Amino acid sequence: MRIWLWFLGAAAALSVVAALTAPASTGALNLVLLALFVGAAGAALIRRRPEPRAGWWLMFSGVVASAASTYLLALVPHAPEELGAGYFLCYPLTAAGLWLVAKRLRPWSSTRILDTGIVLIGIAQLNWIFVLYPLLHRSGLEPVHAWSVSLIAVCDLVTIALLLRFAMAVRRSPVALLLLASIGVMVSSDAFYIVKYVVGGGNAVISSFSAVGWLIWALLFAAAALHPDAGGALRRARKSGADYGTPIGAFIALALLGPGLLVADLVLRRGVDPWRHALVPAVLTGALMVSMVLRLGRALQDRTKLQQELAFRAQHDVLTGLANRELFRSSLQGELDAHREIGLLIIDLDGFKDVNDTLGHPAGDELLLTASERLRTTADAASLLARLGGDEFAVICPPDQLDDIAAALVRELALPYRVAGREQRISASIGVYSGHPVTTGDALQSADIALYAAKEAGRNRAVRYHPALREAHVAHTALADQLRAAVEAGAGSQATHAFAGFAMHYQPVVDVPTGRVTAVEALLRFTTPGGIAVSPAVFIPVAEEIGLIGKLGSWVLEQSCADAKAWHDEHGISVTVNVSGRQLRNPHFADEVLAVLKRTGLPGAALVLEITETVLVTASLEETAEVSRRLARLRAFGIRIAIDDFGTGYSSLAYLRTLPLDVLKIDRAFVHRIEERQDQALFRAVVELARSMYLTPVAEGVETAGQAAVLRSLDCALAQGFLFARPMPAPALAEFLQQERVAAAAVAA
Repeated sequence: MRIWLWFLGAAAALSVVAALTAPASTGALNLVLLALFVGAAGAALIRRRPEPRAGWWLMFSGVVASAASTYLLALVPHAPEELGAGYFLCYPLTAAGLWLVAKRLRPWSSTRILDTGIVLIGIAQLNWIFVLYPLLHRSGLEPVHAWSVSLIAVCDLVTIALLLRFAMAVRRSPVALLLLASIGVMVSSDAFYIVKYVVGGGNAVISSFSAVGWLIWALLFAAAALHPDAGGALRRARKSGADYGTPIGAFIALALLGPGLLVADLVLRRGVDPWRHALVPAVLTGALMVSMVLRLGRALQDRTKLQQELAFRAQHDVLTGLANRELFRSSLQGELDAHREIGLLIIDLDGFKDVNDTLGHPAGDELLLTASERLRTTADAASLLARLGGDEFAVICPPDQLDDIAAALVRELALPYRVAGREQRISASIGVYSGHPVTTGDALQSADIALYAAKEAGRNRAVRYHPALREAHVAHTALADQLRAAVEAGAGSQATHAFAGFAMHYQPVVDVPTGRVTAVEALLRFTTPGGIAVSPAVFIPVAEEIGLIGKLGSWVLEQSCADAKAWHDEHGISVTVNVSGRQLRNPHFADEVLAVLKRTGLPGAALVLEITETVLVTASLEETAEVSRRLARLRAFGIRIAIDDFGTGYSSLAYLRTLPLDVLKIDRAFVHRIEERQDQALFRAVVELARSMYLTPVAEGVETAGQAAVLRSLDCALAQGFLFARPMPAPALAEFLQQERVAAAAVAA
């Protein structure tokens, strides 16, 4: 960048020297520099390829046309003045190029047309008073020269208008400023030449100021094309909206300036025909007044539109355009005031947080826009749609259509979403409420309670509110508070027993023929401060809902590996740890597992990570592929992977083929009826399937000796269940393993 600036400064200095040594712009140094600048500009346009290419090349052609005329007049002996026609060709070429560039940056608007027109008319008044009238009505001037200079003045006027158009369309940037300066210098040089011609009474000699100006015009255009950021600078500098107010003071000054100068000119110039001199300014002043009236009307319209837009934004969500919380509450209050029955839906997108966490907030916004559009197309036209915040929406609709709309929304919102170039699957839970509440708060609370019930029931459904749900909601809220308190109380501790109320129990996995313990499954338990034990089937979903499952999962992994180290060293058994979907989707999951093994000293071969089919089914294809890569990396360190709850209704054989699995845990639903012939045949098929894919089958939930006997007959060697041992704390398990060792030694003796 510094080298480029040094070149620009050196070239500008040489241009000044060239103009001073040859004021007529035909000196040798002047011609060499002009050729250098034109060549540099052309080469830069070929290399940088700025957009729009046609606009840049038209402006470049204008510079070339002016340069060609200069060379012809300088190099052809006694050249006729007609060879200077190229000077006039540069104006339409430059104007057309400016038009195309400005149009690409921002389309014309009526406001900008009026603003440009007002400024143009004001300048045209000055042009008439000081240039055109003296040229056209002064005696003694050579007609050809007078008309040529007049034509230059008119062309400059058009160029100034398009230069204003370009300035209104682009933000300040080095390339934009160089282009503005380039053409501005050209117009200024023309203006100096014209003024000198008029004041000098027809003397058409080019001054050094005009000569250096025309040369710098080519230099600045070349500098704009040579700038390192020329390729995309104008595109990034595009203005997104009006960034200036209505310049009323400037418009009034222009309106008064023309007539004032005209009167002064008539007074100072004796012998001037006032009617001929005043006719054109009068017409221009009238046009200026009309333009100002139209512009003021447009300003009032813009202000009204702005006020309407601000009012809309105050009551609507910026991202989706749906009603916001304030408009929703006021509309709901209006229904209450009218004593009408209220129909209300509260909608929450299941799994939306995972999209934000894994793909980022722009992807989340894209998904919200798609969901909002589905709400619009599905809800009744008489309904009010609102975004309450985050991924929570609300619908006020006729009570008689409430259930139909809720069912349709569940279907539509569960369809796949295309977000950030990949397919995402989420669902929606909906709370349904209808009735005559006392306050809007009562209606919202009742719908929220139904929403929580829908989530607890498995999500992807709508649940209608009834009073019995309130008691369950109170219990749910109390449990959520207890879980948060337990986790937050130990958040600052690095000890493995940091979370009060939580404890690890372990259930043995045994070899059915020998009864020997080969592994243990780690199971999390929670006891409330009141001493009430809560089932994992109850508190695990709540922990997932309130975002604690990640912290709990990390703690379970650390505690289980720490406990299992001694059991593995003494008895050679491994530990199986359940992994949540949130943990699997964490890009750093594999690193965390390996770090835990390093801290606890447990070998990778002594750890089995257990995932459920439901986690896989709710994941997208891209997420499943990423999970597979993480698991494969862990397997390289000897860690085994088990799939849990196989056969619960979610299974897909594709997962068994594509995922890096080692163990297949057969759900207790298969084992429960294994003694019946038909179910026994189905169980046999699952065991054979596992073996055919080189997976170790493990039967869960074995409770009777008859079930164990069938397992032996089917050669399913590994099982766990109450028949062998119930889950127990770590000290009890250590004692259990020691007793088993003593018993085995006694049998061997």
